[in-house]
Amino acid sequence: MRLIHIITGVAFVLLFSSCLKKDLPALPLWNGTEVTNVYFEYRYLDTANLWQGAPVAAYQALDVIRTVDTAHSTINLAVTVPPVKGSFDAAQRAKVSQDHLWCYMDVSTAATVTPVGDAPAPGYFGDFTKPQQYKVTAADGSSQVWTLVITSFVK
Repeated sequence: MRLIHIITGVAFVLLFSSCLKKDLPALPLWNGTEVTNVYFEYRYLDTANLWQGAPVAAYQALDVIRTVDTAHSTINLAVTVPPVKGSFDAAQRAKVSQDHLWCYMDVSTAATVTPVGDAPAPGYFGDFTKPQQYKVTAADGSSQVWTLVITSFVK
């Protein structure tokens, strides 16, 4: 019994000890506040695919061409609704509108994104008929407000 206690004690010491050395140099914090890509999608209920009797949520990625105006922190976006394919049929395609889109974006490493004003949070639907602003905050605390503008919406 005493041997089991000794083995268990040694195991705990080994498992809960750290291999890190003390006084390691601090690494610099990331300072990037860029938006590197912007995506839009349309989400809908796919009534052809059921799970436990309910329609499955589906999405259709929209084609986006972006032009970045770094001097004005603006990203101009040309959005095109793709052709009908699979469960994204003509009826669903007809429902796609600029005032009910889901947006998400790629930002600099370790940065966070916060909507400004009435802009929808990334990953939630919103009205993109008007410019929307997002504040990108870098790990070092610096920040930059970016404006997303859909300059063209083609169905």
